[in-house]
Amino acid sequence: MKHAVIKRSEMLGSTLCLGGTPIDLSDYAPTGLLAVAIGPRGYGKTNAGLLIAEQLSAQGWVSVLIDPEGELESMYGKAVEDADDLRARLAHRKHPIVVVSAQDASEFIPYGHAILEVADEHRKPLFVMIDEGQLFSATRKRMGDIGEAADIINQFAERGRKRALDFFITAHGYTGTLHRSNFRNKNLTLIGCQEDPMAWASLAAQFRASRIEYKDLNALAPGEFFCFSRRGVEKVKMPMAAALKRVAPKARPIRPALPTTFSQWSRALGEIPTSRLSALTDPVVTLLGAVAGLSTQQMLSGARALQDELEVRS
Repeated sequence: MKHAVIKRSEMLGSTLCLGGTPIDLSDYAPTGLLAVAIGPRGYGKTNAGLLIAEQLSAQGWVSVLIDPEGELESMYGKAVEDADDLRARLAHRKHPIVVVSAQDASEFIPYGHAILEVADEHRKPLFVMIDEGQLFSATRKRMGDIGEAADIINQFAERGRKRALDFFITAHGYTGTLHRSNFRNKNLTLIGCQEDPMAWASLAAQFRASRIEYKDLNALAPGEFFCFSRRGVEKVKMPMAAALKRVAPKARPIRPALPTTFSQWSRALGEIPTSRLSALTDPVVTLLGAVAGLSTQQMLSGARALQDELEVRS
Protein backbone atom coordinates (compact mmCIF):
# COMPACT_ATOMS: atom_id res chain seq x y z
CA MET A 1 0.00 0.00 0.00
CA LYS A 2 1.33 3.43 -0.97
CA HIS A 3 1.30 6.26 1.57
CA ALA A 4 1.88 9.98 1.25
CA VAL A 5 4.88 11.45 3.02
CA ILE A 6 3.81 12.04 6.60
CA LYS A 7 4.02 15.67 7.75
CA ARG A 8 2.68 15.54 11.34
CA SER A 9 0.73 18.78 10.87
CA GLU A 10 -1.15 18.08 14.12
CA MET A 11 2.10 18.83 15.97
CA LEU A 12 2.18 22.39 14.69
CA GLY A 13 0.61 24.65 17.29
CA SER A 14 0.09 21.84 19.82
CA THR A 15 1.64 22.00 23.28
CA LEU A 16 2.17 19.97 26.43
CA CYS A 17 1.94 21.63 29.84
CA LEU A 18 3.82 19.49 32.34
CA GLY A 19 4.24 21.98 35.17
CA GLY A 20 7.05 24.02 33.65
CA THR A 21 7.52 25.99 30.45
CA PRO A 22 4.93 24.74 27.90
CA ILE A 23 6.51 22.31 25.46
CA ASP A 24 5.94 23.30 21.83
CA LEU A 25 5.28 20.08 19.93
CA SER A 26 6.32 21.75 16.69
CA ASP A 27 9.84 20.83 17.81
CA TYR A 28 8.78 17.17 17.55
CA ALA A 29 7.12 17.30 14.13
CA PRO A 30 10.16 15.82 12.32
CA THR A 31 10.70 12.99 14.81
CA GLY A 32 7.47 12.29 16.64
CA LEU A 33 7.32 12.07 20.44
CA LEU A 34 9.00 9.31 22.45
CA ALA A 35 8.87 10.03 26.17
CA VAL A 36 10.40 8.01 29.00
CA ALA A 37 9.69 8.53 32.72
CA ILE A 38 12.18 7.11 35.24
CA GLY A 39 11.68 6.95 38.98
CA PRO A 40 10.75 4.74 41.94
CA ARG A 41 7.22 3.62 42.64
CA GLY A 42 4.77 6.19 43.91
CA TYR A 43 6.59 9.24 42.53
CA GLY A 44 4.17 10.20 39.74
CA LYS A 45 5.32 8.42 36.58
CA THR A 46 1.86 7.07 35.80
CA ASN A 47 0.31 10.47 36.42
CA ALA A 48 2.78 12.00 33.95
CA GLY A 49 1.67 9.59 31.23
CA LEU A 50 -2.00 10.17 31.96
CA LEU A 51 -1.51 13.93 31.87
CA ILE A 52 0.16 13.72 28.45
CA ALA A 53 -2.59 11.38 27.20
CA GLU A 54 -5.35 13.75 28.31
CA GLN A 55 -3.68 16.77 26.75
CA LEU A 56 -2.93 15.06 23.44
CA SER A 57 -6.44 13.57 23.24
CA ALA A 58 -7.84 17.10 23.56
CA GLN A 59 -5.69 18.13 20.57
CA GLY A 60 -6.67 15.41 18.10
CA TRP A 61 -4.78 12.28 19.14
CA VAL A 62 -6.35 8.98 20.15
CA SER A 63 -4.61 7.77 23.30
CA VAL A 64 -4.15 4.09 24.13
CA LEU A 65 -3.40 3.34 27.79
CA ILE A 66 -1.77 -0.05 28.44
CA ASP A 67 -2.86 -0.85 32.00
CA PRO A 68 -1.14 -3.75 33.79
CA GLU A 69 -2.64 -2.95 37.20
CA GLY A 70 -6.34 -2.76 36.27
CA GLU A 71 -6.71 0.73 37.77
CA LEU A 72 -7.42 2.88 34.73
CA GLU A 73 -10.85 1.49 33.86
CA SER A 74 -12.36 3.26 36.86
CA MET A 75 -11.05 6.55 35.49
CA TYR A 76 -11.36 6.26 31.70
CA GLY A 77 -14.04 3.64 31.11
CA LYS A 78 -14.17 -0.06 30.42
CA ALA A 79 -11.19 -1.67 28.71
CA VAL A 80 -11.49 -3.06 25.19
CA GLU A 81 -12.74 -6.65 24.98
CA ASP A 82 -10.02 -7.96 22.66
CA ALA A 83 -7.60 -6.98 19.91
CA ASP A 84 -10.38 -6.76 17.31
CA ASP A 85 -12.29 -4.33 19.52
CA LEU A 86 -9.13 -2.25 19.82
CA ARG A 87 -8.64 -2.23 16.03
CA ALA A 88 -12.21 -1.04 15.53
CA ARG A 89 -11.94 1.75 18.09
CA LEU A 90 -8.65 3.02 16.68
CA ALA A 91 -9.93 2.90 13.12
CA HIS A 92 -13.20 4.73 13.91
CA ARG A 93 -11.53 7.22 16.31
CA LYS A 94 -14.73 7.91 18.26
CA HIS A 95 -13.08 7.35 21.64
CA PRO A 96 -10.32 9.85 22.47
CA ILE A 97 -8.91 7.59 25.23
CA VAL A 98 -8.90 3.79 25.02
CA VAL A 99 -7.91 1.50 27.90
CA VAL A 100 -6.20 -1.84 27.26
CA SER A 101 -5.90 -4.26 30.17
CA ALA A 102 -2.71 -6.33 29.83
CA GLN A 103 -1.08 -7.74 32.92
CA ASP A 104 1.98 -9.23 31.25
CA ALA A 105 3.80 -9.63 27.97
CA SER A 106 1.65 -12.49 26.67
CA GLU A 107 -1.54 -10.45 27.12
CA PHE A 108 0.06 -7.39 25.54
CA ILE A 109 1.22 -9.06 22.31
CA PRO A 110 -2.11 -9.20 20.37
CA TYR A 111 -2.92 -5.61 21.34
CA GLY A 112 0.56 -4.47 20.33
CA HIS A 113 0.16 -6.03 16.89
CA ALA A 114 -3.26 -4.40 16.53
CA ILE A 115 -1.80 -0.97 17.31
CA LEU A 116 0.98 -1.44 14.76
CA GLU A 117 -1.48 -2.60 12.09
CA VAL A 118 -3.84 0.33 12.56
CA ALA A 119 -0.99 2.84 12.74
CA ASP A 120 0.53 1.45 9.53
CA GLU A 121 -2.79 1.46 7.68
CA HIS A 122 -4.34 4.76 8.77
CA ARG A 123 -1.37 6.87 9.89
CA LYS A 124 -3.45 9.19 12.03
CA PRO A 125 -2.11 10.51 15.33
CA LEU A 126 -1.98 7.88 18.07
CA PHE A 127 -0.44 8.11 21.51
CA VAL A 128 0.45 4.90 23.33
CA MET A 129 1.22 4.93 27.04
CA ILE A 130 2.78 1.81 28.57
CA ASP A 131 2.83 1.81 32.35
CA GLU A 132 5.35 -0.41 34.17
CA GLY A 133 7.36 -0.88 31.01
CA GLN A 134 9.69 -3.43 32.58
CA LEU A 135 6.79 -5.93 32.46
CA PHE A 136 6.75 -5.79 28.67
CA SER A 137 10.34 -5.06 27.71
CA ALA A 138 13.79 -6.36 28.61
CA THR A 139 17.32 -5.06 28.42
CA ARG A 140 18.47 -7.83 26.09
CA LYS A 141 16.99 -9.95 23.35
CA ARG A 142 15.00 -12.82 24.83
CA MET A 143 12.97 -15.73 23.60
CA GLY A 144 9.27 -16.22 24.24
CA ASP A 145 6.56 -13.68 25.00
CA ILE A 146 8.79 -11.08 26.65
CA GLY A 147 11.01 -11.09 23.56
CA GLU A 148 8.07 -10.62 21.19
CA ALA A 149 6.55 -7.89 23.36
CA ALA A 150 9.90 -6.10 23.50
CA ASP A 151 10.15 -6.29 19.68
CA ILE A 152 6.73 -4.66 19.36
CA ILE A 153 7.69 -1.86 21.74
CA ASN A 154 10.94 -1.36 19.85
CA GLN A 155 8.89 -0.92 16.68
CA PHE A 156 6.84 1.76 18.46
CA ALA A 157 10.12 3.51 19.27
CA GLU A 158 11.91 3.00 15.96
CA ARG A 159 9.13 3.07 13.35
CA GLY A 160 6.44 5.15 15.03
CA ARG A 161 7.66 8.40 13.48
CA LYS A 162 6.33 7.65 10.00
CA ARG A 163 3.11 6.16 11.34
CA ALA A 164 2.04 9.15 13.49
CA LEU A 165 2.52 6.97 16.56
CA ASP A 166 3.79 8.76 19.64
CA PHE A 167 4.88 6.82 22.68
CA PHE A 168 5.36 7.06 26.46
CA ILE A 169 6.78 4.38 28.75
CA THR A 170 7.64 4.23 32.44
CA ALA A 171 10.36 2.30 34.24
CA HIS A 172 11.83 2.13 37.73
CA GLY A 173 15.42 2.55 36.61
CA TYR A 174 17.60 3.78 33.77
CA THR A 175 19.43 0.47 33.54
CA GLY A 176 18.27 -3.12 33.87
CA THR A 177 14.67 -2.37 32.89
CA LEU A 178 13.92 -1.47 29.26
CA HIS A 179 15.53 -2.36 25.95
CA ARG A 180 18.13 0.23 24.99
CA SER A 181 16.20 1.12 21.84
CA ASN A 182 13.78 3.08 24.02
CA PHE A 183 16.60 5.16 25.46
CA ARG A 184 18.38 5.62 22.11
CA ASN A 185 15.25 7.04 20.50
CA LYS A 186 13.76 9.03 23.40
CA ASN A 187 13.39 12.77 22.95
CA LEU A 188 11.44 13.74 26.08
CA THR A 189 12.78 12.42 29.39
CA LEU A 190 11.32 12.76 32.87
CA ILE A 191 13.65 11.73 35.70
CA GLY A 192 12.18 11.64 39.18
CA CYS A 193 13.65 11.05 42.61
CA GLN A 194 16.58 8.63 42.75
CA GLU A 195 16.99 6.79 46.04
CA ASP A 196 19.86 4.55 44.92
CA PRO A 197 23.25 6.32 44.72
CA MET A 198 24.53 3.53 42.47
CA ALA A 199 22.06 4.62 39.78
CA TRP A 200 23.76 8.00 39.49
CA ALA A 201 26.58 6.56 37.38
CA SER A 202 24.17 5.82 34.53
CA LEU A 203 22.47 9.23 34.77
CA ALA A 204 25.38 11.57 35.43
CA ALA A 205 26.27 12.12 31.76
CA GLN A 206 22.85 13.62 31.05
CA PHE A 207 23.18 16.12 33.88
CA ARG A 208 26.82 17.11 33.42
CA ALA A 209 26.16 20.28 31.42
CA SER A 210 23.37 21.43 33.77
CA ARG A 211 25.46 20.93 36.95
CA ILE A 212 22.66 18.92 38.53
CA GLU A 213 24.00 16.38 41.03
CA TYR A 214 22.75 13.26 42.76
CA LYS A 215 21.68 15.24 45.81
CA ASP A 216 19.34 17.29 43.60
CA LEU A 217 17.69 14.13 42.26
CA ASN A 218 17.45 12.63 45.72
CA ALA A 219 15.66 15.74 46.99
CA LEU A 220 12.85 15.58 44.42
CA ALA A 221 9.39 15.19 45.95
CA PRO A 222 6.61 13.01 44.46
CA GLY A 223 5.38 14.64 41.26
CA GLU A 224 8.63 16.53 40.68
CA PHE A 225 10.86 15.67 37.75
CA PHE A 226 13.81 17.00 35.83
CA CYS A 227 12.39 17.32 32.32
CA PHE A 228 14.71 17.03 29.31
CA SER A 229 13.04 18.40 26.18
CA ARG A 230 14.20 19.87 22.87
CA ARG A 231 14.67 23.21 24.66
CA GLY A 232 16.89 21.93 27.48
CA VAL A 233 16.37 20.75 31.05
CA GLU A 234 14.19 22.21 33.80
CA LYS A 235 12.70 21.10 37.08
CA VAL A 236 8.91 20.67 36.86
CA LYS A 237 6.19 19.96 39.38
CA MET A 238 3.71 17.84 37.48
CA PRO A 239 0.02 18.76 37.88
CA MET A 240 -2.35 15.88 38.48
CA ALA A 241 -4.22 14.39 35.53
CA ALA A 242 -7.91 15.34 35.60
CA ALA A 243 -9.22 11.78 35.84
CA LEU A 244 -6.74 10.88 38.58
CA LYS A 245 -7.56 14.03 40.51
CA ARG A 246 -11.19 12.94 40.77
CA VAL A 247 -10.32 9.70 42.55
CA ALA A 248 -7.07 10.49 44.37
CA PRO A 249 -7.27 10.98 48.15
CA LYS A 250 -6.65 14.48 49.39
CA ALA A 251 -3.08 14.66 50.64
CA ARG A 252 -2.21 16.81 53.61
CA PRO A 253 0.77 19.08 52.94
CA ILE A 254 3.92 17.88 54.66
CA ARG A 255 5.28 20.34 57.16
CA PRO A 256 9.00 20.80 56.63
CA ALA A 257 11.20 19.44 59.41
CA LEU A 258 13.22 22.19 61.06
CA PRO A 259 16.50 21.72 62.94
CA THR A 260 16.25 20.74 66.60
CA THR A 261 19.71 19.98 67.95
CA PHE A 262 22.82 22.18 68.03
CA SER A 263 24.54 20.04 65.37
CA GLN A 264 21.53 20.26 63.03
CA TRP A 265 21.40 24.04 63.38
CA SER A 266 25.17 24.25 62.88
CA ARG A 267 24.99 22.32 59.59
CA ALA A 268 22.07 24.43 58.36
CA LEU A 269 23.66 27.76 59.31
CA GLY A 270 26.96 26.73 57.77
CA GLU A 271 25.37 26.92 54.30
CA ILE A 272 24.10 30.50 54.76
CA PRO A 273 26.25 33.49 53.61
CA THR A 274 27.77 35.63 56.34
CA SER A 275 25.87 38.75 55.23
CA ARG A 276 22.56 37.00 55.84
CA LEU A 277 23.64 35.53 59.17
CA SER A 278 24.70 38.96 60.38
CA ALA A 279 21.20 40.25 59.67
CA LEU A 280 19.70 37.75 62.13
CA THR A 281 19.41 40.07 65.11
CA ASP A 282 17.56 39.00 68.26
CA PRO A 283 14.24 40.64 67.25
CA VAL A 284 14.44 39.04 63.78
CA VAL A 285 15.23 35.61 65.26
CA THR A 286 12.33 35.92 67.72
CA LEU A 287 9.93 36.85 64.93
CA LEU A 288 11.06 34.05 62.61
CA GLY A 289 10.87 31.53 65.43
CA ALA A 290 7.31 32.55 66.21
CA VAL A 291 6.26 32.33 62.56
CA ALA A 292 7.86 28.87 62.19
CA GLY A 293 6.36 27.63 65.45
CA LEU A 294 9.71 26.64 66.96
CA SER A 295 9.84 25.22 70.47
CA THR A 296 11.86 26.85 73.26
CA GLN A 297 14.48 24.10 72.93
CA GLN A 298 14.81 24.71 69.18
CA MET A 299 15.18 28.45 69.75
CA LEU A 300 17.91 27.98 72.38
CA SER A 301 19.83 25.47 70.23
CA GLY A 302 19.55 27.70 67.21
CA ALA A 303 20.70 30.80 69.07
CA ARG A 304 23.79 29.01 70.40
CA ALA A 305 24.60 27.64 66.94
CA LEU A 306 24.18 31.09 65.38
CA GLN A 307 26.48 32.71 67.91
CA ASP A 308 29.08 29.97 67.43
CA GLU A 309 28.93 30.23 63.63
CA LEU A 310 29.38 34.03 63.71
CA GLU A 311 32.33 33.73 66.08
CA VAL A 312 34.01 31.19 63.81
CA ARG A 313 33.62 33.46 60.79
CA SER A 314 34.77 36.65 62.54
